Amino acid sequence: MIGAAAADTITLDDEPPFRRPGGTPVFAERALRAVGAEPVTFVIEPPVDSRLVHDGTGTTQEIRSLASALTPARVAAEVLPRIKGCSWVVLGGQTGGEFPPAVLDALAAAGHHLLLDAQGLARGGRLGPVQLGPFRPDCYRGVRCLKLNRVEARAAFGGDGPATALSVGVPEVLLTLGPAGLMVAADGRVENVAGSGLPFHDPTGAGDSLSALYCLARSRGAEPVEAARGAVDTVERLYGSS
Repeated sequence: MIGAAAADTITLDDEPPFRRPGGTPVFAERALRAVGAEPVTFVIEPPVDSRLVHDGTGTTQEIRSLASALTPARVAAEVLPRIKGCSWVVLGGQTGGEFPPAVLDALAAAGHHLLLDAQGLARGGRLGPVQLGPFRPDCYRGVRCLKLNRVEARAAFGGDGPATALSVGVPEVLLTLGPAGLMVAADGRVENVAGSGLPFHDPTGAGDSLSALYCLARSRGAEPVEAARGAVDTVERLYGSS
């Protein structure tokens, strides 16, 4: 996993807010270790200052600081030696600038399959309350799999159905649907992977966990739908009691 660290302040319904470390590396590592895998992680510092509120209407977020962008030079000197031997790599951005196109090119050219979480791209590089929006196709060029939720899909591509998932233009798309599960678009087909239908009390990091578990399964030879199904099942086990 390559991702920005985060310092999250989280409010759940009417409970008092609490602060804890966040970001893709934290939650992806937890998920992989829960299934007996040893993660390889490169963390982008300093942490992004983030405020999240989860309530009955959904999630709202405020970004108070931005992460540093990776550079091709840093990828060559620091990142590639760290992730050598990893066939799949999760890229978990907090905002839009951590993974410039040249960085994606460098990672893909080294032979890694990239899963990019589109949440950062949709948030862009703005401070303040998160307002999702579209992003250019070159922001995800060379990516094997793009993961996004339905709100991000509507903001970025104008829809959240099968036609949208197929139109993204990458080999694999994971379009998460909250408690309902997710859509997998691959090989010109879309298949739904059902969830339990039960919302998580604290969903922070569930998407990061799903991305990591999906990549783990793909690296072990699972096909996209099989990998997604196993990832959904494990995320529900990890977060269903939260």
